[in-house]
Amino acid sequence: MTARNSDAPVLMAQCQGLWRRTLLVDTDGSQDISTDVRWLQGRTRFVDLRRPTPRPDFGGTAGAADLTAQQRGWLRMQDGFAGELTQRGNIFHWQRHIAMQPPGPFPDEGAMSYSDGILVETGVHADYFEHWILDAPTGECWAMDLESGSGDRALLLRVGELFGWAHRDAAGAVELSLGAIAGNEWVITDSALPYREGHALAPSWDTQGKSLHTNAIDAQGTPITREWLVGFTEGNVTF
Repeated sequence: MTARNSDAPVLMAQCQGLWRRTLLVDTDGSQDISTDVRWLQGRTRFVDLRRPTPRPDFGGTAGAADLTAQQRGWLRMQDGFAGELTQRGNIFHWQRHIAMQPPGPFPDEGAMSYSDGILVETGVHADYFEHWILDAPTGECWAMDLESGSGDRALLLRVGELFGWAHRDAAGAVELSLGAIAGNEWVITDSALPYREGHALAPSWDTQGKSLHTNAIDAQGTPITREWLVGFTEGNVTF
């Protein structure tokens, strides 16, 4: 991250890119430097993935039907959310459209500032602070909110050569994934469902350009295709 003056205000437009949390000091004074926390921010949309380390071996796990009790326990320890970021003065508000855990008693709001080139988030409704560093800056940047005919909801976000994907099905199950784009290949590299890593999301328009298709898998790991209707968009959407 380019060092910024500690007195300079933090602007949303400066936060586009992939951020990694390096420190959490929680309300009880405890510190966390081990949880793998990554926040991919676009113009307004974002995907935030939080995974405890270490994680169990998921080798040979094709889908949800193959999960062991140990693996299921680790999955339940994860957190993450996706939605819309807004700014009021130095206060950032992360509105969670899709989330892995139930909402807390207060809005997710933090006062943002710079300190020695580090982005510092200080809780507004709770006494905590987090340190963030920029792992990958922005490039081409767009996002789409999606819905299916069966009541599923999703968010697809592109930031440079990275993408974020969030999906909540009608039953409430959530997938949060981050990935890399190389040419026409959209490959999931990190996911709240580790057996999705290495799979191609492959977003594409239907022949009439009215609906979006993405790759997915069923509980047994069999490839399937999902169809989406596009709601909100921002930026120049291209594949």
